[in-house]
This record gives sequence, structure tokens and C-alpha cells, in this order.
Amino acid sequence: MLYSGHFSFDEFRTPDKERHGYFTCIVRAGSPELALQKFKQRIQTIMQDLKEPLFENVTAIYVEDIVEISHTPDDAIVTRFQSSEGAFPKSVSCSLPTTDSKKIKAYRWFPKTDPSLFDRDTIREDDYEFATPFLTFP
Repeated sequence: MLYSGHFSFDEFRTPDKERHGYFTCIVRAGSPELALQKFKQRIQTIMQDLKEPLFENVTAIYVEDIVEISHTPDDAIVTRFQSSEGAFPKSVSCSLPTTDSKKIKAYRWFPKTDPSLFDRDTIREDDYEFATPFLTFP
């Protein structure tokens, strides 16, 4: 079976700047318990061996849910939904941050827009990039 594990975490950059976030892992395993063990091993490797910079200030990790995927669906399904109160906060987001597999690919959708908007050399640290909606509804 294929399992998707969704996790939340607490992060402390400095004592007065608490942060939190989420990440998702996938793994093939024989049971949810084995998947959880594999997730745990991977997270420990990221934290202890790889010392991945994205995870360097993580102080606690929580299991939000584990989704078992017994077959590949023909139609898209929603596997995770979260709603938060207030304006969307500044955040860091990336796909496959600790994976070097060539068999798993991530794709990012960019609307037709000025490519210079995505030039990291022109973005100051205090700039905030607003996402362009993929779909809108009245």
C-alpha cells in the first residue's frame, strides 16, 4: 500500500519568534503502523544525519493523519483540507525538500505573468509574494 503522512511541527527561530508548519511524506508499506515507523525513521534521518536547514529549528513534530492509498484513483480526490482564521501568514513552502529521487517529481504552476516577478535576486527579505489564484469563484 501507499501511505501519505501529514505532519505539523513547532519551530523556534528565536525565543520571541515562534513558528509552526506542516509537511507531508509518502511511503510504500504493508500497514499503517509500518508506514508510521518508516516516516519516523525518515524524519529522524533528516533531523540527525542530513541536518536539513529547513528542519534545523523544528522542536516538535505531530502526526496529523495517515492516508492509505490502496489503488490509484482515476478521478482526483482531496486528501487534506485545512482552514485557518485570519489573513494568510508569511510562510516558506517547497516540494520534495529532502528527496533526491528521480522517480518522484514535483511541478509548480505559474500563471502567465512577468517572469521577473520570480527572480529570487530581485526579491528583498521583507518582500512578500502574493500567489495568483488558479481558480476563482464568485
